Amino acid sequence: MSGKDHATIFDVARLAGVARGTVDRVVYHRGGVSEKTAAKVKAAIRELGYKANPVAAQLASKRKFTIACLTPSYEKGDYWDTMQKGFNEGAAAVKSHSVSIRMYHFDSDIPESYLEACQQVLKDKPSGVLMNVVFEEALRSFVHSLEEARIPYAFVDRKLDDLDYTVYCGVDPWEAGYLGAYLLTHRMQVKEIGIIRLQRDPRGQSDPNKLRREGFMRYLRDYCPDCRVTATFIPPHDPEQILKNLEQFTKDHPDIKHFVMANSRVHLMRDFLLLHPDPQRSVVGYDDIERNLAVVKDSLVEYLVTRRTPLQAYYAVVNFASCLISGQPPKKRNYYMHVDILSRFNLKDYDTQSPETVNLL
Repeated sequence: MSGKDHATIFDVARLAGVARGTVDRVVYHRGGVSEKTAAKVKAAIRELGYKANPVAAQLASKRKFTIACLTPSYEKGDYWDTMQKGFNEGAAAVKSHSVSIRMYHFDSDIPESYLEACQQVLKDKPSGVLMNVVFEEALRSFVHSLEEARIPYAFVDRKLDDLDYTVYCGVDPWEAGYLGAYLLTHRMQVKEIGIIRLQRDPRGQSDPNKLRREGFMRYLRDYCPDCRVTATFIPPHDPEQILKNLEQFTKDHPDIKHFVMANSRVHLMRDFLLLHPDPQRSVVGYDDIERNLAVVKDSLVEYLVTRRTPLQAYYAVVNFASCLISGQPPKKRNYYMHVDILSRFNLKDYDTQSPETVNLL
C-alpha cells in the first residue's frame, strides 16, 4: 500500500486481523460483529484513513432502493409538470445503481387527498420519501409516521428547517421573495403594491408560497416602510373570473401600478395585461415554466425570479439516492441553487433543462 489515500478494505482487514466480510459488516452497519472486534476494525480504519465505496458495496449486495416522490398533481405545462421532467431524469441517472422512483400525487387544494397519498406511501414502505411542503400541519404528522417507521425523507422546492430531513435541493424561498420586492421597488418610490394570490383550499391549509411572501414583506419593512400592500385572490382555473377579478381590483385601487404573484402562475394575468396595457405598470412573477417565459418575452411581465426548475428535482433524486445507498448523511445538507433573474433581455439563451448525466456520489 503506497499511502492512506489508497487504503482498501483488505488493508483494513489485514491490520485488524479479521476477515474482509467482518470489515464490510462494520463499515455498512450490518451487525453480527462483537463490540471488541468492531473496535479493532474502527481503529484500523482511522489509522489507515480508509474511505468506503458505498456505491460499489451497494452494487455488490444487489440491494434495491425505491424513492417515493410525493408531489402535487398537475396539468401539462404547470410547475410540477416541469419538475416531473427533473424527477424522470434523476431516476434515469440512478437506475444503474438499483434506485428507482415511484410518484405519488395529491390535489394541493384538498387536504384529504394529501392524507390519502401519505397513507399509501406508508403502506408501500419505500426506502425514502422525497417531498415538498404544501399542508404544513399534515406534513408534520406524516413525518412523525416516517420517523416511527425509520424511513428517511428529503425535501425539494421547499423545506421545514426544524425537521430532521436528510437533504434539501432548491432555492431559499424567503430570499427569493426578498429579491422580488427589490426588483419591484428599487428604481422608484412605490406607494402601493398589489399581491395577486390564488384561491386554494377553503380552510386555508394549503400555502406553499408563504415563505416567499414573508421574504417579500420583510424587504418592504426594511426599505419601503410606508408602502401599502393590498391582496386579491383569483380562481386559477377560471379565465373569465380571473379577468373580472383583476379588472375590479384595479378599478377599486387605481393607484396600484406594481404587482407581484408569489406563486408560479403569473401567466394567469396575461389576458388582463393584454386588454389593459399601462406603461407605468410593473409586474414580477416567479418560476421559469414556459407560459411564464412567454409573458416575459411579450413584455407583459418585467421580471421572473426563478432557478432552473427541473434541476432541483434532478439533483434532489441524485443526492437523496446517494445518501440511501451509503447510509451516510450528505456532505452538504442544503443544496441551494442559484436564483436567476429573467427579463425579456436575457431569455434567448436561458436553458431550463436538466443535464443528461451525473456522477453519483
